[in-house]
Amino acid sequence: MPVLNVVLGLSKLYDSVKFICGDISKDSEAFLLGECKNLTIENLQLQSKGGSKILSVYHFRKKVFQIIDNTQHDLLWIATGDTAVSMGNKLRSYRFVMCLLELYDTVPLYNFLLKRLSRYAHKIVTAEYNRSAILRVRWNLKQTPYVLPNKPYFKPGTENGNHNAVNGPLVQKVKDEISKGKKVILYQGIITSWRRLDTVAKATLEDDSKFVFLIVGKDYDYIETLKGINPNIIHIPFIDAPLHLEITKLADIGIVVYDFIDLNNIYCAPNKIWEYAMFSKPMLCNDIPGLKYTVEHYKAGLCTDFNCVDSVKDTLGKIFTDYPEYSANAETFYNSVDLDSIIKNIVR
Repeated sequence: MPVLNVVLGLSKLYDSVKFICGDISKDSEAFLLGECKNLTIENLQLQSKGGSKILSVYHFRKKVFQIIDNTQHDLLWIATGDTAVSMGNKLRSYRFVMCLLELYDTVPLYNFLLKRLSRYAHKIVTAEYNRSAILRVRWNLKQTPYVLPNKPYFKPGTENGNHNAVNGPLVQKVKDEISKGKKVILYQGIITSWRRLDTVAKATLEDDSKFVFLIVGKDYDYIETLKGINPNIIHIPFIDAPLHLEITKLADIGIVVYDFIDLNNIYCAPNKIWEYAMFSKPMLCNDIPGLKYTVEHYKAGLCTDFNCVDSVKDTLGKIFTDYPEYSANAETFYNSVDLDSIIKNIVR
């Protein structure tokens, strides 16, 4: 999603934009080309080529610089830290924006390589204020990196999204539960034991007549554990952006939870808080700085203790008691960021 956002934003500012990527899904490619008439996409299809990671990086680097050197351009927007590391020191010869979607505080090699590149970047961008402040100190930067939140640029244009034939019956199952009067508690993201979803599974099972717990995303050996706790969980596998937003619309409350494993997590910059807010969905979050001073600050939801089932149930109750207020505040939170003005300020 963050990469799609940047492509959409840049297409508003430039007569011509070229998007070079290692791979892109057909759905995402079709969406971008439909939205941006001045866009061309160079899909290097690295996943289909197979081979070692080192060879893939070499092929990517070689092909990208060939395309860049044969295309008239004013600015390169390097969309991720991985891409910047792959392109290496040769970037110093170009005018580029280095956008970092992660802090990489547990990856010393990446920090070393990105710090070296930071000296030559036209601008540095992160997705969250605290991350920018941390990088300024860590890399001894003269200026605090710009903050470009992971807010979606767009709302789905159709009432019924194309979830594909595999997911269609699962989506219908969710709608059937809604028709019974149940509220949808939605988690969208990677499914891993690092995210304390077990308490939500227990809380929704204990109030099964009220709630259906919907989980959407790629499973990392955790979904069966959760279904062992609550067999009524509905799991929909990963859906490419932006089609997943059609699922977001079905929710009543969105779950956002991170663990205390590194700075990147506690100063999180999730797309999900903006995606839930886009549809005025209140959020239930765990108590970390990246969520307390965004979601809870705007009263677009509440932070609670995800280690305690009673705390989760109590906080869900509080949100539903004042649901219209939390819903309105979620919309206010979404409207608090103007992506166009931020991107324009970065590239000027």
